[in-house]
Amino acid sequence: MPQPKPTTEPSPGLPVPCIPSTAPFTTEQRAWLNGYLAGLFADANVPETSNARSRDDRKTEPLLVMFGSQTGAAEGLAKRFAAEAGQHGFAPRVFPLNDYQKANFANASRLLIVSSTWGDGDPPDNAAAFWQFLNSADAPKLDHLQYAVLGLGDRNYSDFCGAGRKFDERLEQLGGRRLVPRGECDVDYEPTAKKWMEELWPKLKKTGPASRLPEIQGDDSSIEMRTELDAGPSRHETDGAPALRYNRINPFPGRLVVNRKLNGPDSAKDTRHLEISLEGSGLIYEAGDALGVMPTNCPVLVEELLATLGCKGEEAVADPAGNALNLHEALLRCYAITQPPPPLIQAVAERSGNSQLLALLAADKKGELDRWLQGRDIVDLLRGCGSAAFSPGEFVALLRKLQPRLYSIASSPKAHPAEAHLTVAVVRFEAHGRPRKGVCSCFLADRIVLNDTPVPIFVQTSHGFRLPAGGDTPIIMIGPGTGIAPFRAFLEERRALGAKGPNWLFFGDQRRAADFLYREELGALLAGGALTRLETAFSRDQAEKIYVQHRMREHAREFWEWLERGAHVYVCGDAKKMAKDVDAALHEVVQSAGGRTKDQADEYVQRLKTDKRYQRDVY
Repeated sequence: MPQPKPTTEPSPGLPVPCIPSTAPFTTEQRAWLNGYLAGLFADANVPETSNARSRDDRKTEPLLVMFGSQTGAAEGLAKRFAAEAGQHGFAPRVFPLNDYQKANFANASRLLIVSSTWGDGDPPDNAAAFWQFLNSADAPKLDHLQYAVLGLGDRNYSDFCGAGRKFDERLEQLGGRRLVPRGECDVDYEPTAKKWMEELWPKLKKTGPASRLPEIQGDDSSIEMRTELDAGPSRHETDGAPALRYNRINPFPGRLVVNRKLNGPDSAKDTRHLEISLEGSGLIYEAGDALGVMPTNCPVLVEELLATLGCKGEEAVADPAGNALNLHEALLRCYAITQPPPPLIQAVAERSGNSQLLALLAADKKGELDRWLQGRDIVDLLRGCGSAAFSPGEFVALLRKLQPRLYSIASSPKAHPAEAHLTVAVVRFEAHGRPRKGVCSCFLADRIVLNDTPVPIFVQTSHGFRLPAGGDTPIIMIGPGTGIAPFRAFLEERRALGAKGPNWLFFGDQRRAADFLYREELGALLAGGALTRLETAFSRDQAEKIYVQHRMREHAREFWEWLERGAHVYVCGDAKKMAKDVDAALHEVVQSAGGRTKDQADEYVQRLKTDKRYQRDVY
């Protein structure tokens, strides 16, 4: 295809192409492609003159974009917003919140923060130091700052968008001026984030010229602007032609080639080792990344829900993007149909007049409502309030969009080219007289036929969970249960690279005889020297439960010595309990074996985080 000739003369600009509605893309895919083309041709329509002339003609104002991100979603949004900012006449720079000094935060005039929430309303690891700074005696006065905050969260958790709210309120307390009300996004964050940004741009453009933050030309300290949609390579080559890129919006139909149960016959658990072929996808990942899986809902649950609604499934409804389809397909593929979302709970309570449910919806009854909802799904809610009637269209409008699930990849691409391995705990239990199944775990374990049923997948890059650059650096890995997944990948990676650094793994589960995941592999790694030390904690093998944090305390002196030798510490697994207990144990190790006070231990652990020597992949 001929390329346009370079010119130094002004031109009327190239027409911006548009993906036609008849093209074989979903509404979301078409919208993203049109946005990408608009940005691409916006740059193409800028006359190419000398560098000095370009800088003079394109008047830009500095904009600081910062993010706090645990899984990559907030980081992806921040980078995407920064890319859009360039089209709105701003010169954006992007940093993690913990890099506030490098970003010259104290002198910024315009600031955009995108942050997810971790744990009980806490900032993510790469924003924790910034939060401490904002609440310290060194926090600056921000009378010169105009800012906006977008929070990402999950309404199923009590402190929804808690970190975003804290940043928003604290910046105001320090004198900052809020440009627009704080945005709060649920798990289906794209529509809310898009609307919030559309409201922000006019406000930003009305701000006066920056007076505090000097223009920075060619600042190489800001991180590379790649959006979440760019996870994995941007394209791969087949016969010399660029192929379709696979990502969250357009997942690749992978093939499940191995589905093996890891637990013994006497185990109370069902944990699977799954191997998915990436052949033909062009997807690339690194040890520490996650694999996104887009499941379908359980067909049995769909039929139960249709019967409860009194519908046949043939009724016409719209999917979350507004496309027409029948109710059965919508419930199977498009909407979350397990946990009742707040809008549906409210509507059911009002339409049924159920006094108990109405009382639980009071603002001061949040804890009681959460306890009442424990183990209940949408079918339970509707059956318990039978007089609440909905048309099919009304009903799906009250549901959340079905979301992909992220699993830590349990393999190194150097050891398993064109494959991604997962370690998945299959969720099955009974509640309120009915069996329950995990949406994605049972999709993978029960309904995928080997080498046949497509598994929609994409790579989710995890920038904050990486092996140290130096192969001689010691690492300590703490991963009970399925938290062992990324550490299997780390060990494979280091062995493939011939890294000489020592590797120490803490693993735990219920019973040694039945729940020692990857026992043979770990034994071989120990024997071969790729794994230096292995500490195990099996909670149900003795009267008193023993967990990985107990083993950390038992080996506090050696743990401290590894830290002082520069070891990196990694934690993977449950965020609500395990990660907090391990964090507390780490502080105790620093205090007891390192001879530090509590405040000194806090500073030491915070420095580990800032130096990226303490990284967590928790869920």
